[in-house]
Amino acid sequence: MCMKQGMRLWILAGAVLLLPLLACGERKAQAQTSVSITQTNEPGCTRQRSLGPQDPFQNPPPLKQACVGPYLLEIPQHLFYRQMGTEFDGSFGLVLQYPGLQPFAPGERMNLKLDVSMRTVAFDYRYIDRIELHQAMRNAYIPIWGDPEDPSRTLEGRIVGESVYGLLPYYADLPRIRAYKARQGMRADAPVMKADWHQDWFITRDAAGEVDRLIRCTSREVGGTGVVFRDGLMYRDRGTPYSECTHQFMLPEHSTLVRITYVRLGLKDWQQIEDKARALFFDHLVSPVQRPS
Repeated sequence: MCMKQGMRLWILAGAVLLLPLLACGERKAQAQTSVSITQTNEPGCTRQRSLGPQDPFQNPPPLKQACVGPYLLEIPQHLFYRQMGTEFDGSFGLVLQYPGLQPFAPGERMNLKLDVSMRTVAFDYRYIDRIELHQAMRNAYIPIWGDPEDPSRTLEGRIVGESVYGLLPYYADLPRIRAYKARQGMRADAPVMKADWHQDWFITRDAAGEVDRLIRCTSREVGGTGVVFRDGLMYRDRGTPYSECTHQFMLPEHSTLVRITYVRLGLKDWQQIEDKARALFFDHLVSPVQRPS
């Protein structure tokens, strides 16, 4: 009899202990069912969210929605940086591979390898509404912080060269930069004294004389390309330094600043890369919203 009563007490105690766990599970289930399947950003673009496990290897890749300011895009999943759509907060980047500028295969960027990363052409689209778009561009080459006398941070502190691939180069003046840094107390062996710390700038100007395109690449003083080709694919050459470019231009009619990164070898193909950046945006634009006047 006593044994039966003891068993009942153990069962009762176990049931009491399980109650909080059951309640927690019920709350989680309620939370999961209450998660919104859409997300609306501040400019008013509403996108369908990707909920639950994502399969980056899915082929054909499904369409995923993304917002650039008020503009909604529908983009095949394998074109996203992680090949699973946007991040949880709606941010995203798109990718193609150099030199062919073709998409990566679904799932190819999982467990990202050095060679895959190095041949990545990455596209970022940033909607500008806090300041005027051209001012956002100016902020990339006119110092708004730090010392404006630093020759590495201005067009005026650079060496103007002859046109290259239709671009006007402003090369880093390394002797001048090193002299400036020495006056600031930098040691001769400091990283900032090395060529790979600095960039050459390449620009174009619009009819009004405004810089409408800025490409910043690892200094020409860094020898080699850092890459080799095998069977039409580009691989990292671990025996030479790696050089890359950051390419910035505007989509004025959509108040969007586009930033692209790629291996410096791709500078000669900047126009094709920029054309791809435009196509990735406009070919997937599904609900253009008129900007308020």
